[in-house]
Formats: sequence, C-alpha cells, structure tokens
Amino acid sequence: MAKKQYVIGVDLGGTNVRAAVVEEATGKIAARSANVPSRALDGAEFTAQQIAEAVKQAISNGEVDADNVLGIGMAVPGHIHPKEGEVLWAPNFKDQWRGVPLAKMVSELTDDSKVYLGNDANLAAFGEYQYGAGRGSRHLVMFTLGTGIGGGIIIDGNLLTGSDGGAGELGHIFIAGGCADARGGLAMFGTLEGMAQRDAITERAARKVAAGRKTLLAEGVFDRHLLTPKAVGDAAAKGDPLALEVMEETGYYIGLGVASCINIFNPEVFVIGGGIAQAGKVLFDPIIRTAQANAISTLYARCRIVEAELGDNAGIMGGAALVSHEAGK
Repeated sequence: MAKKQYVIGVDLGGTNVRAAVVEEATGKIAARSANVPSRALDGAEFTAQQIAEAVKQAISNGEVDADNVLGIGMAVPGHIHPKEGEVLWAPNFKDQWRGVPLAKMVSELTDDSKVYLGNDANLAAFGEYQYGAGRGSRHLVMFTLGTGIGGGIIIDGNLLTGSDGGAGELGHIFIAGGCADARGGLAMFGTLEGMAQRDAITERAARKVAAGRKTLLAEGVFDRHLLTPKAVGDAAAKGDPLALEVMEETGYYIGLGVASCINIFNPEVFVIGGGIAQAGKVLFDPIIRTAQANAISTLYARCRIVEAELGDNAGIMGGAALVSHEAGK
C-alpha cells in the first residue's frame, strides 16, 4: 500500500500562528499545532521561529514521517510575492515587514523544507476551490468579509496572483463614487471594503439608532462602540426593521461587487466567506437579488453564489492547497 502524502498548512495572523498536517489527497486534517504566538510586531526573525515551532508541533502531534511531507504552504496577510517567497508589505505588521524572505527563513528553520507563500485571502479562495465550497469547479471567485474585505480568483484551476502577487484585492474595487474615508486607513468610501466591511456596517447601524428609531439594537444602554455586525445580523434574523435595513444595504453593496466580478471573470462558483457572511439569509438574499439584477444574465445563470465551507480553517487549507498545486507541476 502506498504511503499517504501530507502537506502542512500554516495560517499566520498578527496574534497567533496555527499549523496543521493535511492529507494531500483527501484534505483531511491529521493533526494540528497549538495556537503559537506569532510575535509579528517583534519582527520577522521572531515570527519565522514561531512558525517553525507551530510546524514542528503539528508534525509531532500527527506522528508523521517528515519524508512524507511535500511542503509547507503559508497564508500570510499583506502583499506577498509567491514566486520569490517574500512578504513585500504587511500593513498590520511593522514597517520592517517589507521585502522579507519569509519562505527562505522558515525553510532554514524546518530542515530545508519546501515553503510556499500566498496572500491569506487569495489562499482562502484556493482552499475553498480545492477542499471546500468550490470542489469540482475550475473557475471561482471569493470574497472574505470581515474587518476588511479580501478576495481570490481561480481561473482554469490556477490562482490569479498578477505580476508580483498583488492581484485579487477585490475589496478595493469601486462600487460608488469615491472619496477619502473619514475613518482613515486603507478603506476608501465608495470601495466595496469601504461600504461593506465591519466598521461600515456598524457605523450605518449606529447612525440609524442615533436618529431615535425603534430597534432591538437600542434596548438597554446603547454604546455604538459595542455594536457588531453579528448583533445587527442577529437582530435582523429576529425581524428587526432597522437591522434588516442595514443588512439589505450591506447586501446591496456586496451584490454590486459580486455582479462586477461575475461580468469580468465568468466564474462557475462565487464563494462568500468571513465572519460577516455568517449572518446567512438576511445578507445573502439581497446579495443574490442585486447580483442577478446587475450581472450579465447569461454569465449569472452559470454561476452559483454560495457560502464558504472552511470557516476558521480557510488559511490552513489554502496553504495546503498551494503546496498540492505547486508539487503537482
């Protein structure tokens, strides 16, 4: 009987790094590391050591022969150059995270393992394509909805990364007239991210509550800083008119982005993931209505709009998919 082959998926965040041993053929997670502090603000050298520690933990916990591991795939936030294995820019980390040869650094700490890097949202899409909601497709687009909005594009089974890894920043497509966002940061008012990210949702809800409208969101002592998209989604699910209005508006903006991407990329599957997507029907219904109304009808008819399946495992499984793809070339 042939030995099973494994890949290592790594999800690098600003707080923790997680690694898992994944059966390459099935996508089954065989073992995991603990949540290891990433120490991203201490510098890349410290973080590389923490990544290596997480990888070694996962291999040890799975009692896997290192000779059966094809490589390590890492989902990293920021502008990642996959071919060079470099972090060109990681806005949530320190400024020193520019031009960091992270793949080489981790390889040297893990017995010269083959290490591959990708943007975290891009790899979430790749994970869904290979192991999640996009299984069986060849063309897929994904939005990840959360603190910001990221994305990923799969064309004929290949991840679209652009000239140096910066493709797929779908949260920055414009869906309305743009101007500088008063909140600052990267989001621009008029972009998909500026209109439908976490803070945009809560600020819309807060303005409506502050106007004195009756709503479940105003029960007790209202503090706009404690308002979350989950609270809005929960209230909408209970039929609260104000919350339903906020989710309808949010779904409209996301639906415009979906329609634009359907028209440009002609995907078979459009996956929507991230914490905000967990609102379910109250968000997906307006997304689907808006996409259908604004996409080219024949392109829309060929595309399924679905919720992501991988949840918190998206980065790990995306890293695993990246290794599997590269090893198969």
